Amino acid sequence: MAILLRFFRRFLAYRTSLLLGLLCIPLAQLCDVGITLLVGDALDRAQDASDTEWMTRVLLLMGAYAVGHSVMRFYQRWLIVVVSRRVEVDLKTELFGKLVSLPFAYHDRSRSGDVVSRVTSDVEAVRMVLGPGLMYTLGALVILPISIGYLFTINATLALMMTLPMFTMGLTMKLLSGRLHRQSVAVQESISAISHRAQENFGGIRVVKGYAREDSQADQFEGTSAINRDNQVLLGNARGVTNAAIYGSFDLTFAVILLIGGLAAVDRTLPIGDLFKFIDLTIKVFWPLIAIGWILGMLPRAVASAERVEELLNEENPIAEGHEKIARADVRGALAFEDVSFTYERGTEPALSGVTVRVEAGETLGVVGPTGAGKSTLINLVGRLFEADSGRIHLDGHEVRELAFDALRGTVGYVPQDSFLFSETYEENIRFGADHEMTDAEVDALIERVAMKDEVACFPEGKKTLVGERGVTLSGGQRQRTCIARALARDPRILLLDDCLSAVDTETEKELVGSLRSAGEGRTVIVAAHRLSTVQAADRILVLTRSGEVEAIGSHDELLEREGWYRDTWEQQQRTESLSAAVNDEVGGAA
Repeated sequence: MAILLRFFRRFLAYRTSLLLGLLCIPLAQLCDVGITLLVGDALDRAQDASDTEWMTRVLLLMGAYAVGHSVMRFYQRWLIVVVSRRVEVDLKTELFGKLVSLPFAYHDRSRSGDVVSRVTSDVEAVRMVLGPGLMYTLGALVILPISIGYLFTINATLALMMTLPMFTMGLTMKLLSGRLHRQSVAVQESISAISHRAQENFGGIRVVKGYAREDSQADQFEGTSAINRDNQVLLGNARGVTNAAIYGSFDLTFAVILLIGGLAAVDRTLPIGDLFKFIDLTIKVFWPLIAIGWILGMLPRAVASAERVEELLNEENPIAEGHEKIARADVRGALAFEDVSFTYERGTEPALSGVTVRVEAGETLGVVGPTGAGKSTLINLVGRLFEADSGRIHLDGHEVRELAFDALRGTVGYVPQDSFLFSETYEENIRFGADHEMTDAEVDALIERVAMKDEVACFPEGKKTLVGERGVTLSGGQRQRTCIARALARDPRILLLDDCLSAVDTETEKELVGSLRSAGEGRTVIVAAHRLSTVQAADRILVLTRSGEVEAIGSHDELLEREGWYRDTWEQQQRTESLSAAVNDEVGGAA
């Protein structure tokens, strides 16, 4: 229970509402018990009464108790459940903030479906136990001693016999608690697996359909669902035994009352009113016990969920934020890499090794090399999306480790390799990059700058068209150009382009390169590319080897004068481009 108590501390942020709700619980129970005692006494008095005037007073008192009971029950639910919902919102917000603050390394090793499950179903399981569960538990703790204690004053033998089925029920729940916990953990894990598989397939629906793998993916989803079904059945079996113990105890208690109490009523040693009190108070006692049985069934799942949520909350961010602030207007954009090395968490070889290069403010640096040479890694290190294992990176003489994230990343416009777009309108995806409210004219200017004006005009609703999840309704080239526009919307001092022209045709590339050269004036630009024509006009080009080391640095013309990977690759790409152009001309002539 210690882990649930740690989460309960969050409820104390709303202590006033919580305490008022908790105060309503004993008041509601006392009113409820008061009705039973009032009716029981009235039944005894009715046997010997010669008039009915006293019934008016009884009915008025019963009405007062009933109103008090109803009002207190309403407010206990209203206050406690509302507090639990507020805590739920706070916890989900904290988890979301935690997730977006964690580095790429965490998300690379985590399954998105599992993360979503922790933020949704796991938080809900914890809320149910600490919100409504707390309310039902405290209600039971109030009415149990009051009711059973009063019944002992009426008939100790009968009251004692009543507690035996309750003891049996508690023992059964205790014996089943370990099994419930194991099955609850298995259920939560299998729910996460279902969420993950569904999310992957929906996100990659084009790949699934393109490879005609609908049936095989459906079979895999059915297998994952079958595992969840089996886990749910096993958990249901354990809960079924728990429920059987609860309701069996409930029924046995009435058998005891009927046998002992009925005999006592026959020989006149137990008044009919007291027999009614035994029956009604037993019902009032067992309904909270049944609710507790439901809570105990939920408890192992809540503990498992709390462990998963706490594990996420305790996830440490290895990239510590610096405290140094620099005004954006003061940033010139000079970058310096000094003997920088980096190895991925699951990597066996360095992605970068001993990279040293300086990028002057306003300069454009191209970064090229074979696949796996560390081009994207170098770009990600600038904004500390990953942390260099060794070496230093400076921005205008400030070590980036010492800078606050907003000061560092607020100066950067970043275009990732995967060209991610949000499931919003086209223009909202561009506005996302801006730090101010953009006008329609500014959005239109950016659309034209990235050569998307004619294509956006053909969209069903122009720039207000929804682009679909991850921008699925756009082509790869359209997504890349939109991401460039989003980066330029920030008017960044440093523009980081991670192979962002790989999906556009040669003519569009020439147009975009010219546009980017114009957009990059006065900015520091680092552009990683596989197509060397993309970086041809860069002030300098950094060539990385497959092992992440620096092979050469120079301008396009200087690198062509040297033997090495750059010249060989340039000549090969030129031959491929010439051959492609010749084939296109021949096909066009034949047509």
